Amino acid sequence: MPCCSGSFLLSAIVRDQGISYTQAEWAELLMTRKRTSSHKRQKQISSQRSRERNLRWIRIGGLILIVVGGLAALGFYRASTAPKVDAPLELMADNIDGPIDAPVRIVEFGDFGCPSCRAWHNSGIKEALRSEFGDRVSFTFRHFPVITLQSPKAAEAGQCASEQGQFWTFHDFIYEQTPINALSVEQLKGYASSIDLEPDQFSQCLDSGKYKSYVARDQQAAFSAGAAGTPTFFINGRVVSFSYESMQAAINHLLGQ
Repeated sequence: MPCCSGSFLLSAIVRDQGISYTQAEWAELLMTRKRTSSHKRQKQISSQRSRERNLRWIRIGGLILIVVGGLAALGFYRASTAPKVDAPLELMADNIDGPIDAPVRIVEFGDFGCPSCRAWHNSGIKEALRSEFGDRVSFTFRHFPVITLQSPKAAEAGQCASEQGQFWTFHDFIYEQTPINALSVEQLKGYASSIDLEPDQFSQCLDSGKYKSYVARDQQAAFSAGAAGTPTFFINGRVVSFSYESMQAAINHLLGQ
C-alpha cells in the first residue's frame, strides 16, 4: 500500500471523530501506527517461520521413524531367515557325532582342504573332550569350503558319504590318510572306494551335485554367524577358541561345573 494511503485513511477517521491534533501529535500518531503495523507483520512472519520449522521437524521425525522401522523389520527378517549355527534338525543326522539332544553342542565350520582343520583334528582335542564329558557333548561338522577351489566339491563328497552313513569315516580318512589338498573328483572317488563305500552310488551322487545347495547353506550359515576362517567353533551358538582349555572352560560353564 502506498505510504500516503494510511495517512489519508487516518486523517479521515480523525475528522469523522471531530478530533484535532497538532502537527507533532499527528506525526507521533502516524509513527505509532507504523510501529504497530510492523510489529504485527513481524509476529505473523515469526509465527509462519515457527510453523514451517515445526513442519520440517515433523517430516524429519516421520522419515526417521520410517528408516528405523525399516531397519528393524530388515533385522527381524534377516534374523528369522538367516541359517542357524546350531540346527540339528536341518542337518543330515550322520554329520552329528553324539546325542542330538546333548546339553552341549559343539559345531565346527571346517574345510577338507584346510591345513588348520587337519591339525586340529589330529591334535586329539575332540577325543579328550569326549573322554572327559561323554554323552553330555555332541560334535557337528558343517562345511565352510573357502580354502581351495576343490573344497566345495570335497564338501559335497562328504555328504555323499553321509548318505551311506559314513560321514565321519570319510572325514577322518581325509584328514588322516590323504595328502593336503589332494581333492580332485577322481581322488575323492578313490577315497570312497578305500573306505568301502558303494562306489557307483557315491560316484553318481558326486557327479549329480545333489548336495551343492546343502553345502551352500552351511557356508551361508558360517558367514551369517560371523565365521572369519577355518576352523571356527561354536559351543551352544557362541564362538569359542579351538584350544582344549577354552573349550573345556566353556563346557564346564554350560554344565554348571
